[in-house]
Amino acid sequence: MAIFGWSKSKQPTPPDPQHPGGAPKAEGAATGEKAPTEASGASAAFSPEKARSFFDRGRKLEEAGQYEYAMTMWLTGMRSDPGSIEGLEGFFRCADRFRAGGDAKASRETERLAGGSTPIDRFLTAVLSWSMNPKAPDLAVRALVAAGDLGLSEVGRWIAPKAVVVLRNEDRPRKDMALRLKEACFKVGAVELALEAATVALRVDPTDNKLAAEVKNLSAEATMSKGGYEQTGQSGGFRTNVRDIDKQRKLEEGERVVKSASVIERVLAEAKAKYQASPADKPSVLAYVKALAERGRPEDEQAALEVLDSAYQSTQEFRFRKAAGDLRIRRARRELRALRESAAATPADAGLAQRVREAEASVLRSEIGELEAQIGAYPTDLSIRFELGKRYVEAGAHERAIEQLQLSKGDARLKAQSLSMLGQAFAAMDWQDEAIDTFRQALEGVTDPGDSAGLDLRYGLLGALGRRAETDRDLPSAEEAYKLASAIAIQQIGYRDIRARRDALKALLASIRAGEAGA
Repeated sequence: MAIFGWSKSKQPTPPDPQHPGGAPKAEGAATGEKAPTEASGASAAFSPEKARSFFDRGRKLEEAGQYEYAMTMWLTGMRSDPGSIEGLEGFFRCADRFRAGGDAKASRETERLAGGSTPIDRFLTAVLSWSMNPKAPDLAVRALVAAGDLGLSEVGRWIAPKAVVVLRNEDRPRKDMALRLKEACFKVGAVELALEAATVALRVDPTDNKLAAEVKNLSAEATMSKGGYEQTGQSGGFRTNVRDIDKQRKLEEGERVVKSASVIERVLAEAKAKYQASPADKPSVLAYVKALAERGRPEDEQAALEVLDSAYQSTQEFRFRKAAGDLRIRRARRELRALRESAAATPADAGLAQRVREAEASVLRSEIGELEAQIGAYPTDLSIRFELGKRYVEAGAHERAIEQLQLSKGDARLKAQSLSMLGQAFAAMDWQDEAIDTFRQALEGVTDPGDSAGLDLRYGLLGALGRRAETDRDLPSAEEAYKLASAIAIQQIGYRDIRARRDALKALLASIRAGEAGA
């Protein structure tokens, strides 16, 4: 079986994941040395020369169209020079083209290459995960945090504006995610982007007075620090990235390496010519659609839909149907986001608020329809079942959600998220015992109960316990729910409505105790 696009009979020797230097086994050049962080100052352990050799090989493989194998070369080079912006840009460029070919995730061989438990392993793993799902804000934040933990400030400032774009493009950004992004941006010296993230968090929870004060302080600090950032290896430096963040948000949804307008036009012209010369050639179809998406004009979006619809009609290959559906959903979400912004600016307009509700319901129906069609084409893809289950929960179709989520939890990577959504579905059906058991099971697999996933699970558990305590006047459930709420408030008092939850549980606990004392 071919791996990364080359056959076994002519397979190049891949980099050895057991050797941190990343040298291939056949060459015997691995030394086992670890690349240091920028903060360590141990420059002797860096090997830009070794990194250069892998970057050069990655570039050649990219030109040959072997994008995943090229990704492994860029990753291996970054082990020797993790602060290389060139390496990061090359890797994301190849990952972008790899996904454009219809591949949703990297192979296990590539994942093993990035795997490990050291800080640089975690950085490479985070970068790889984000490259495969560039619209996921949690993955973008994780990559930025990993760069900061390594002391890779320049790399962090390359990631930060893209992570902010991803967060801002979310239909319902999470406050805790925005706060994590704020801290990560601040750690790498991206003060203005920390301000952007904090502002998003404040929009989610405008009642957080402490956060409002922090936004004011960050605004003052950002003003004072103008012009003081390092260059990021690009013309104009980091300040240009900050000034262009609104432009980035309009042109991309977080998935692309920034390209100049002239490069985008050239790539589009070449892709269009190849497609027109051979419209039945599937790689040419995908390359043309990708180039249209990169330029991102409204007419480009419509042209991409027409190309994809035509390709699906002529080939009956579902990937073209899926790509067209995804594009329509993105357009609907963009229109919904514009409606929400208008409604937020004119809160007294009841008609506009009604249009927002109708648009939200329409987008959700469309998403469910697309995911149901994808399940029919890819019945074994558990990630699709998870997304469908999540949409069913949002739509209130809880039994149908449970069916999908019970299947998706079979994927170890989706287990915690699936169990969390399962717990929510059971709780919404008022099956509190099942919800409590499910949330407990999910928490058993969480290594850090204090991270965002752990917070969500503990919040879900305290909710189910609180409802059981209220219904059954059950003192142990009330006590446990109150302890969970108190612990979350101590850790992150701005998390959702935790202050109100804590107060309500405290009152419930007092009421139950008073009732038992009176009895």
